[in-house]
Amino acid sequence: MAESIRPELLPLPDELRGERVVLRPYRAGDGAAFFAAIDRHREDLKTWVAWVDRHRSVEDSEVYVRRMAGKWLMREALILGIWTHDGEYCGGTGFHGFDWAVPSLELGYFLHKDARGRGYGTEAVRLVTEWGQRGLGARRIWASCDAKNERSWRLLERCGYRREAMLRSECRDHHGELRDTYLYAVTQ
Repeated sequence: MAESIRPELLPLPDELRGERVVLRPYRAGDGAAFFAAIDRHREDLKTWVAWVDRHRSVEDSEVYVRRMAGKWLMREALILGIWTHDGEYCGGTGFHGFDWAVPSLELGYFLHKDARGRGYGTEAVRLVTEWGQRGLGARRIWASCDAKNERSWRLLERCGYRREAMLRSECRDHHGELRDTYLYAVTQ
C-alpha cells in the first residue's frame, strides 16, 4: 500500500530557475503586473480562457495573486508566475488539481501574447513538470486543452506529454460553443 502524502508538509521552493525564466509563487504586489498583462491582451486571452473578465482592475488581480499566495502556503493550489530574468511578467503555470493517493497533479498554464513564440512557455512547463515529478513525487501530471488550441497542445508535446484522449463535445466553452478537449499526460 502506498504511503499517504501529507501535502501540508511538502517542502516548497522559493523559485524554479531556468535559463531564461524564473517561476515563483505569487506575492503581494504582483497584481499590477498580472493585470497589465491581462488588460493589454484581454481579447486574445479570452479566446481560450474564461477567467479574464474577473480581472477588471488592478485590485481584482491583486486579490487573485494574494489568494494564490495563501493557497500556495496551504498547498491547496501550487500556482507560480512566469517571469523573465529581467523581471518581465509572461504568464502563469502550476498545479491546481491533486489526487495525492496516486499522486496525480493537474497542470495549468497561460502566456500572454507578447511572451509566446519565445520558448518561455516550453521552459516553464518543463521546469514545473520536473518539480512535480521530483519535488512532489507525482506519478502522473496531466493537462487538458481545447483541441483547437494548437499552440497549447504542441507545447505539451514538446515537453514530453502524450495525448491520451480526445473528448468530443466534452463541454461548452465560455463562448457557448461545444468544445472538443484533448487530454495529455506524462507519467513515471
